[in-house]
Amino acid sequence: MPRRADLALAFVAGVPLLSLSAVVAVLSVPGVRAALLVGACAVAHAALAYRRKVWAFLVVTAAFAVQVAVTGLFLVLPSVAVFPIAVYSCTAYGRRLLPLAAGLAGAGAAAYRFAHDPSVTGAHLGPDPWLLLGLLASLMTAAWGLGLYRRTQLAYVALLEEQAETTAERATLAERARIAREMHDVVAHALAVIVAQARGGRYAPEQAAQVLATVEETGRRALTEMRGLVGVLRADTAPLDPSPGLADLPALLSASSATGPVETGTAGPIGPAAELAAYRVVQEALTNTLKHAGPAATADVRLDWTPDALVLTVTDDGTGRGTTDGRGNGLAGMRERLSAVGGTLEVGPREVGAGFAVVARLPYLKEGM
Repeated sequence: MPRRADLALAFVAGVPLLSLSAVVAVLSVPGVRAALLVGACAVAHAALAYRRKVWAFLVVTAAFAVQVAVTGLFLVLPSVAVFPIAVYSCTAYGRRLLPLAAGLAGAGAAAYRFAHDPSVTGAHLGPDPWLLLGLLASLMTAAWGLGLYRRTQLAYVALLEEQAETTAERATLAERARIAREMHDVVAHALAVIVAQARGGRYAPEQAAQVLATVEETGRRALTEMRGLVGVLRADTAPLDPSPGLADLPALLSASSATGPVETGTAGPIGPAAELAAYRVVQEALTNTLKHAGPAATADVRLDWTPDALVLTVTDDGTGRGTTDGRGNGLAGMRERLSAVGGTLEVGPREVGAGFAVVARLPYLKEGM
């Protein structure tokens, strides 16, 4: 579109200005010099169509140098307006100091030529050469200043666009990291449940039907969640199912042979994001129980609604030590989820008896949020 705008400007300015300049040139400087003036004006107007290029400014400068060499009366030609436009354009889109230097030099050359041209002095035309120099220099400086202002605007817009692209890239990376955490939680928990059920079914063949049913339900639920997560990566995906929350904990616990959840206190508002974080914390804690606590371990889930936060506790009575070293993706994922909603996480051996405990604290939403 800028190219079309430049062509339109060259046409709109060129048709009337070049026509008037041709008439003035023929009446003021007849003969070959008039043809040179009109030709130089035509070249300058044509170069205006490429005003964002540095070479176009050089062409305009050369065209006006020809006019200065021909006569001092070129200042009365309407096409002279092309030169400050060229100074502005080159400053805004090309070089920064070249247009100012060329403009001031041109102002000096025009004033000198106006003062010493016989046709000008013979006709006793004004104004005073020094006053003319000041006017021309001021005009060139103003055109350069406007171009510099436009250059600053364009740089600022480019910076905003770059920042917007950076923000979009960061948002994309954050979304991919979130999906990676979700995939880890879903797959790790489903596989842990399946492995545990398969191990139990091997030693209790009479419960094979129940074991297979649990494996089937766990696999189906994991597949559904994975489809939802993968669907986020597709632009044409259908609306996704709601994210799991506290209401989905009973189904999660039944698949893991855990007890609970036991609730105390009056429930407070924690928001969908915090509910998803709580669900994933329980899921990861149960996965760790299945993987590390031993085949005979059981887990308990407790929800304590305190005056200012939900305290979520998952304990087991196994012999394993859990993932207390902080190097696992599961523990890091739990901490990141809780941190995103303003929560905290504590993990370690139980204070009383054998086993492991995971304690998450999720604050209530503030009023007005």
